[in-house]
Amino acid sequence: MTPILSQQLAGGLGNCMFEHLLARAILRRIPEMQLTGKSLPQWGIRPPRLPLPARHVKIAGNRVELERLAYLVRSGLVQGIETTALGMRMEYLGEVEAVRQVFRSPATQPQRFPEGSLVISVRGAEILGGVHKDYRPVPIALYRRLVAETGLAPVFLGQLGEDAYSQALRAQFPAATFVPSRGAMEDFAALRAARHLVVSVSTFSWLACWLSEAETIHLPILGLYHPRRRADIDLLPLTDPRYRFHLLPHDAWTGSAAEMATVLEGTVSGTPIGPDALLPLAQPSVAVAA
Repeated sequence: MTPILSQQLAGGLGNCMFEHLLARAILRRIPEMQLTGKSLPQWGIRPPRLPLPARHVKIAGNRVELERLAYLVRSGLVQGIETTALGMRMEYLGEVEAVRQVFRSPATQPQRFPEGSLVISVRGAEILGGVHKDYRPVPIALYRRLVAETGLAPVFLGQLGEDAYSQALRAQFPAATFVPSRGAMEDFAALRAARHLVVSVSTFSWLACWLSEAETIHLPILGLYHPRRRADIDLLPLTDPRYRFHLLPHDAWTGSAAEMATVLEGTVSGTPIGPDALLPLAQPSVAVAA
């Protein structure tokens, strides 16, 4: 009997993409398995509908013991795996060029910005109110520093509205270009097409920037990206020369008035930090790479 891997995708587009990449990491380790489960129609990914065997295991979270799963399947102890795991760790993703082929850009032409633009992904909306301690807005002071240091023209793209964060961005960057969201796939394509990027605290933003062919990608290390905030997550591409890392505090985000004031008007702008200096912050993975 062919063992079955069932992917149960949940969440927004970024989360679903990570969940699919984790399923692919399992298939690389156990290629005799057949994929079933939910589809990602935005990317043309539609696994066949297959029944999950009664003798199966369920996995979740970010750290996955691939070697143990392979043992369970190959020994016949289980005949299937049901995964809701996010697997947000660099060792599960595979080579970026291979992942670009999995998530090929749509045929439509993406929105492009002039040479010399610094395209800044904005994650706002509900996270501004502190709905999740690991998702938070990026301090505007970091944007001020990056614009000053790079000399690039800021383009803010994404979840822009009439909230305090969006209003502060417009007030502090009156000459900037502001591009409210045009939908998930359109925003993803626009980020992916940019040459200079700033990542927001968002799985969607992280993947769009990583899959781009940008020259420079500025990654603020805060929220779920910070190893001291989330030791189970590793989204620091330390060997990728495109990345510039900016270390910020790893406090939980509650959306309080004091925290928001620091984000809007504070002087904390992030410490530029190299990959070597980041290594002591990283926690060793207990998972086995594919």
